[in-house]
Amino acid sequence: MATISYNQSSASALALLTGSTRALERQTVRVASGREVNQASDNAAYWSIATSMRSTGLSLSSAQDAAGLAAATTDIASLGMEAATGIVSEIKAKLILARSPGVDRDAVNAEIAQLKEQLGTVSESASFNGENWLQASGAPGVKSLVASLSTGPDGTTSINTIEVDTSETTLTSSGNPEDGLLTRTYSGTTPAGNAYEYYLLSSGGTPASATAKEVGISNATTEDELDGMISAVDSMLSGLTSAGARLGATSGRIGGNMDFLSKLQDSIERGVGRLVDADMEESAVKLAAAKVQQQLQTIGLNIANEQAKSILTLFR
Repeated sequence: MATISYNQSSASALALLTGSTRALERQTVRVASGREVNQASDNAAYWSIATSMRSTGLSLSSAQDAAGLAAATTDIASLGMEAATGIVSEIKAKLILARSPGVDRDAVNAEIAQLKEQLGTVSESASFNGENWLQASGAPGVKSLVASLSTGPDGTTSINTIEVDTSETTLTSSGNPEDGLLTRTYSGTTPAGNAYEYYLLSSGGTPASATAKEVGISNATTEDELDGMISAVDSMLSGLTSAGARLGATSGRIGGNMDFLSKLQDSIERGVGRLVDADMEESAVKLAAAKVQQQLQTIGLNIANEQAKSILTLFR
């Protein structure tokens, strides 16, 4: 029996329309966001896992940025060390040339002086983000570079670092001359049996040894002195080569860690996607179906309301 105070048909049609509207809203959000799980109420377990994994991914992104800064600093230092090694090799070649009879050693020394100025420029210029591992004003120290992150079973995050001892890479030191590969004193004995003590660059202070001399020649320089300078420069080159190798190994290690972090981030994104991403083709079909269902139920509600209007006309 039809009644005016309560229209059961209209109420049922309205309830169906309300459910269709909510379903349409859910499908619209899924299609717009591309996610099946947008909030905890959609799937609490998947949402919790995805939130945790996104946090880990964000931490990895920060670690990758920090590793990028470390890589840039290492690359600059490595480039400077390579340039310094080449210049010192040229100085050695000039000293060997000066060993030949009849060579104007004063002219050769002018070239050596220019090369030494280049070394100073290289040492000062090898700086990135305020870090210069080739030049020290105080005592060199150990630098801890961010390499990667690791997460323990309890969810705690640990930062993995790579240690770089700048005492092994410092070229010039204005504090203690012995801290710099080019400012420290190299001593030994010449083939003729005479002792020598030489340093290549002046640090602006007093050499560690009062008897040490700066590498430099003139027409009055003896062959025995040249032999001592060549031996000292050989020792410098050995130290420079070792320092360059260490920097290269560090750069390679940082680069490998950055590649790993990048791949790990991609894996995390894929893992999160498998949990919360929506099947866009399926969602698009469901969205279209929800729209049609809403339209049909709107028509049904209109029909139910028209029936009530027809009954009201009997009382006019």
